[in-house]
Amino acid sequence: MYNGVKAMIAKELELEKENAPAPKQEETTTCGAHLGKPEDLVGYPTFPPGTKSLVAKYLTKDIWNKFKDEKDKFGVTFKQCIFSGC
Repeated sequence: MYNGVKAMIAKELELEKENAPAPKQEETTTCGAHLGKPEDLVGYPTFPPGTKSLVAKYLTKDIWNKFKDEKDKFGVTFKQCIFSGC
């Protein structure tokens, strides 16, 4: 009986690992002319090599995650500000 219980527990752990959600991949959005509006920035903006934008230079994932859904008192979204540098 002991071995049967151990086997059942091992099988349950195996099934949990199989059914566990995949680790979340961080979404990124490549900046460029293909973006039509600020709402198209659905993930952390990445910039093509050679981009000289100050946004590309100073925007970090921490800043993006903190402010991506924020608006100022005039209704301007953070994404609109970032979009201007894409």
